[in-house]
Amino acid sequence: MKAARFAVAACALLFVAMATSASAAVRPVDIVGFKFEPQSVTITAGDTVTWTNRDAAAHSARVNGVGTTAVLTQGQSGSLTFTNAGPFPYDCGIHGAAMVGTVIVRAAATPAPTPVPTPRPTVAPTVPPTVAPTVVTTPPPTLAPTVAPTASPTPTPTAAPTTAAPTVTPPPSVAVAAPTEQAPAPIARDTGDTALLLAVVAIVALLAAGALTLARIKR
Repeated sequence: MKAARFAVAACALLFVAMATSASAAVRPVDIVGFKFEPQSVTITAGDTVTWTNRDAAAHSARVNGVGTTAVLTQGQSGSLTFTNAGPFPYDCGIHGAAMVGTVIVRAAATPAPTPVPTPRPTVAPTVPPTVAPTVVTTPPPTLAPTVAPTASPTPTPTAAPTTAAPTVTPPPSVAVAAPTEQAPAPIARDTGDTALLLAVVAIVALLAAGALTLARIKR
């Protein structure tokens, strides 16, 4: 960056120097008959005045604050450059006040400064940040627990109610007296025992029938 600015400034100074040298002029003055012709000249700062001796006698130009030319014989020339503005009276370095002249120097026009372009700062390209790829972690599949099949309970057979066998009351033992030949049983007694036996048998039959009916109802 500094090197670029220095190069631009150097180019600008060179351009001004070239323009100044190109605009600098040379104003001629002849020395004729012990006089300077023209006696007064107007130039711009940076210009040069050249004196040429046309006389047979030798002459020179002596300017206070600027300098003196060499002694000029016939046909020779001498020059002085004026860099400061103002009037500069001069005379002949050999003949003095008998030969005088004046150089009026005007200030040089200040050239407009050449704008120096401001170098644009080099903008570093913005590098987009590298985005790390998002890694999607796939969770392992959840395995459903294997449910062991539940064995169906074997139905316990319901035991059929055991029907108690009806208690059969044995008929009362009837003691039958063996008839004796000597004393046969009376008819009326035999009739009563037979009736009692039949009654007992009937009761047993009824009890058995009731027990069977009850067992059927429970089933």
